[in-house]
Amino acid sequence: MSIQYDVAVVGGGFAGLVAAREASQLGRSVVVIEASERLGGRTWTEDRLGTRIELGGTDVHWLQPHVWAELSRYDLAIEEFTPPERLLYLDDGQVREGSEDFVFGLMDKGMSALAEVARTAYERPHDPRYSNAAFDFDKLTLGEFLDGVEMTTLEREMTSSFWAAACQAPLDKAGITIALRWLALAGWDWRVMLDVISRYKIIGGTGRLVEGIVSDTPAEFLMNTAVTSIAENDSRVDIGLADGSTVTARAVVCAVPVNVLSDIEFDPAFPHIDRVAASGQISGGQKVVCRIKGDRTPYMAFAPEGHPFVLMQYDRPIDGDHIAVVFGSDATAVNGSSVTDVQQVLRTWLPDVEVLDVATHNWTVDSLYRGTWAVPAPGQLREQLDALESRNGRVLLAGADIASGSFALIDGAIHTGLRAGRDAAAID
Repeated sequence: MSIQYDVAVVGGGFAGLVAAREASQLGRSVVVIEASERLGGRTWTEDRLGTRIELGGTDVHWLQPHVWAELSRYDLAIEEFTPPERLLYLDDGQVREGSEDFVFGLMDKGMSALAEVARTAYERPHDPRYSNAAFDFDKLTLGEFLDGVEMTTLEREMTSSFWAAACQAPLDKAGITIALRWLALAGWDWRVMLDVISRYKIIGGTGRLVEGIVSDTPAEFLMNTAVTSIAENDSRVDIGLADGSTVTARAVVCAVPVNVLSDIEFDPAFPHIDRVAASGQISGGQKVVCRIKGDRTPYMAFAPEGHPFVLMQYDRPIDGDHIAVVFGSDATAVNGSSVTDVQQVLRTWLPDVEVLDVATHNWTVDSLYRGTWAVPAPGQLREQLDALESRNGRVLLAGADIASGSFALIDGAIHTGLRAGRDAAAID
């Protein structure tokens, strides 16, 4: 059986949803094909731990222009993580506490050096091609760059703590471009960048934005439906489904994570898709949301790269307890689903902490994602941009994993979906 549409969108994350909305509002018949039972991709709002939590992507900001426009469109408000009053850090295995000026001051040399490079390499944050310097620096890992900055051991460890959480991967493997792009979005100011990527969230969760876009999208949704093949000919694209049926469309927007692109057989082979699929992205960390007994003075805690968890952030009080979020750059280092194991690691910072419950999702082993938010290896920038910009056929790519500016962020997913949806609608 084959069903005909103008545009088929593969993947129901923010990139796919926005692409479907744009194409359908231009009068095209659209179908969204999603392999799981839910929409939202690597964002996932759940009612757990006695409250509403985010298992995936969370943070938004007015300096992320595309997501901010969407929040305005659907009249969604933001709130912030409770600002920390206590800052804890590990120094030679011992937990210490310092003032905000002192603790964040330890990061200043490394962060400022990155920000200075970002100003040169990403003069226009959403246009990496504006300066060839972006490609020149793409040869470096973040670790290699920081090795070249004169810092004390503690300064390097504090800087690596933040970036190990942000990169979800070893810094000697993570490409520097993710840091440079995030800094450029924040006006090349690293303290502003901390706010842009880690301070504000949507009241009610990212699921509220998913609901807003879906309500505005007159498309058909095929849920729990995996795509196995995409075959293009002169006048249409045939999308093969796991149940043996076929969907036919004039154009396709493929908005799946790059680490699962290789699960789809493309015919003919598209070199730009093959290159992105072969390179993939390297994130392998985890995020764990914890309900902790009793309330405490709001805090943030740091540990050097290599620690099972490298960053812990107080979120909010709840019924006499509190919620905290922790990040690690290696999902195999600690069982994030085990209250006992998580508590043992958190006691490195807070010896008397009692974890009541935890919530997590192992994105790294989930066959629909195979990684958390995208983290590039060195040398991938040009192939990502080529894949994003390719308009040589009826199959277009979208997604935060290849976004030109807001790379790996909800904002980048939306940006790519806007363009791909409208371009797909224009294909006859």
